[in-house]
Amino acid sequence: MKSWLITLFGILNFLLYLVVIGLWISIPGEVTLNLFSTLAGLVLTTGLILSNRKSFAQFYKSLYFKNFAGAIVSAFLLFVILGFVNFLAYKNAVVWDVTKNKRNSLTDQTAQLLKEVEGEVQFTIFSLKKDYELIRSLAELYRLKKNDIKIGFVDAELSPQKVRESGVTKVPSLEISFGERKRVISELSELSVTNALIKITRKTDPTIYFSVGHGEIDITSNENEGGSQLAKLLKSNTYSLRQLNLRESSQIPEDANVLVVWGPKEGFFPNEINALKSFIEKGGRLMLALDPDFNSKGQVELMDLLRGYGAILSNDLVIDRIKHANGSKGTVPVIHKFDSNHPITKGFDGSVFLPLTSSVQLETESTGWTLLGLSNQFPAAWGETNREEILAMDMTYTEGFDHKGPLGYIAAFEEENKKLLVFGNSTFVINTYRKFPKNFILFLNSLNWLAGEERLIAFNTPVIEDRPIFMNKHQIGIIFYFTVIFCPLALAIIAFVLYKRRQKL
Repeated sequence: MKSWLITLFGILNFLLYLVVIGLWISIPGEVTLNLFSTLAGLVLTTGLILSNRKSFAQFYKSLYFKNFAGAIVSAFLLFVILGFVNFLAYKNAVVWDVTKNKRNSLTDQTAQLLKEVEGEVQFTIFSLKKDYELIRSLAELYRLKKNDIKIGFVDAELSPQKVRESGVTKVPSLEISFGERKRVISELSELSVTNALIKITRKTDPTIYFSVGHGEIDITSNENEGGSQLAKLLKSNTYSLRQLNLRESSQIPEDANVLVVWGPKEGFFPNEINALKSFIEKGGRLMLALDPDFNSKGQVELMDLLRGYGAILSNDLVIDRIKHANGSKGTVPVIHKFDSNHPITKGFDGSVFLPLTSSVQLETESTGWTLLGLSNQFPAAWGETNREEILAMDMTYTEGFDHKGPLGYIAAFEEENKKLLVFGNSTFVINTYRKFPKNFILFLNSLNWLAGEERLIAFNTPVIEDRPIFMNKHQIGIIFYFTVIFCPLALAIIAFVLYKRRQKL
């Protein structure tokens, strides 16, 4: 065969290998095409060697080949070492998110959950190829926090049978598997993925009962005074919500993980109080919020129940002249002092306002209680008890009647297997305040603590300032050709020149 023809095929063979490398890097999912291209390159190389075997035989026996073979072996060993290092880096990746508000990172809530999950988790992406990379980037964030998460891909266009067998009705979708439990989600967001993980890694969802029949918050109402927004938040965090009328039931259901008595306007009968006390004594978890009532003495029965455990919920109005909502003259205090050690408020970095709140105080010898949020010191803050002054919005401290600050807004009780949580206000999580996320997060963290789901307590709710970088197809093409074609080609040419120079020496 003519030498120029061999040279031409050699150049073509070299370019084909560059194409093969580019294919494996850019479209690794096209296994058939990539294998066929690789095989074609190897066949062409074999043909060149056989057609010019005499020249190659001389080359094999030369000193240059020995040096070349030694270089190849060294390069192979280096490649193996680098591959092993790359594998370790892949399994124990460290990344830095330099975006504002950490928009390319998982929340602390998700990171904490992944620490709690023991065992391998499988993510299987069902999508078209054009959607795969976007979904994989989300799944990769989870793998970076838990290295035994496996990520698989099923092409919905090429494998429709697998899609049907998995019960996927919409693409793109993500199937999350943990042991024998699986869950398919089509809303591909961190919230959806994390909630799915919670559901498949615990046996049952906690059941939360909201008491009704006494004018409490209506979690089904979309009105401003309703709690549909709160219910939506709790359901999105995989809680099962039910309503309970204690006037119609002599006892609290055994499946109640937490009972919420939220802002009742009417009093409780003795048998209802007995049911609450029996529930607590059996290890039940009670969340109670009572608003100040200036037309009566308040919910005396519930106040007496709390006093039996060492907490005093007064029928007063907390006035804070320093920390309050603008225009409220101190009647809408803002909680800014949180207990830094309790799981509910540890690390809490926001402010929560309470519209018209009562004070929570502890008896001197009370044990097991923690005041989670405090007002300012007296004389800046006190608990007002004079109805006329409140109605006239002309509040002043009266010695012997009003309560000196600092006063508690929230109190938590834990003793053995009993847990209580008391708020002096219930309206801070009604639909009217849906645009104040810190209020709702504090409620959610409180419920998580009561339900024994401390792993879900988190405080970061980033407000994302979205400033994406858009690239047109020409810019993408330039990046591709420079990184996949031109740079490797330039390195190959430099290596060839250096090799020729060594031959002349």
